[in-house]
Amino acid sequence: MRGTILVIGGLMWLAGCGGGSDKDANGSAAGDAPSGEEAAGEAAAPAVEKADLDCGKFKPQTAPEGQAADDIVGLRQGMSEEQVRGVLLCKNPSYAINVSKSSTSLPDGGQMSRINLYADTGLDKVNVWLIGPPDGERLVHVDRTNEYPAGKELPVANIAQEVSAKYGAFDDSSYGNQRSGWIIRSRDGQRMANGNMSYSECRSHNIRTDKVLPCLHAISYEVMPNQQNPALAARFSVGLTSFAMMTQMAMATQAQQAKAVERAQESADEKDLDL
Repeated sequence: MRGTILVIGGLMWLAGCGGGSDKDANGSAAGDAPSGEEAAGEAAAPAVEKADLDCGKFKPQTAPEGQAADDIVGLRQGMSEEQVRGVLLCKNPSYAINVSKSSTSLPDGGQMSRINLYADTGLDKVNVWLIGPPDGERLVHVDRTNEYPAGKELPVANIAQEVSAKYGAFDDSSYGNQRSGWIIRSRDGQRMANGNMSYSECRSHNIRTDKVLPCLHAISYEVMPNQQNPALAARFSVGLTSFAMMTQMAMATQAQQAKAVERAQESADEKDLDL
């Protein structure tokens, strides 16, 4: 069954669309009570219909070969809002997506557009920030939080091993027991030691528009242990902020605004003020 995406009050719902006969492929009338086998099949059906998307168009993105990983669930710096939505819904159509729009300051004055996109299945939450010129916003931050139901918790050690396998060894763990860590990379992609003079400034997940930071991106993870068994994770979060993309988007916005001033100036030169 194909589905249709409906946006109501900023919340994305997925609704099925029917068609044709009142009987299914097996000849059962739509109103007939299902057999035991059919009922079992219905119980196993997904709660949300798959989105009517061309998932060949919305492919998860990863860093070029030879470069350090810089994506979370295939969401990578520079992606558009449409790409983010497509990748998430093709990954899991159960995501409920909410979007809010605002603005954020530019380094030299003025404003650039900001989009906050929040996707949530109830257990899997993805938060994305996009900034840039209007209709040209691009992803600069993504974080994901997984909450584990009772009896399905993952070992803390396994989570630490998996994030390190993807992103590299994390440093500056505040607990010293594999529950958190950071990776900071300089503008040329190299790891910055935690003794680097710029490390603390780059060790954040904030939109910085007051200055150009000397770092490429910051990655962090944190595990919230189960209260009854601290070796198991009750919740796990990983986040990535691209400071280089923030700078690129600020420059793109400023360039767009400069062009708007040029066009206004040309228009003003063609006519006098009616004073």
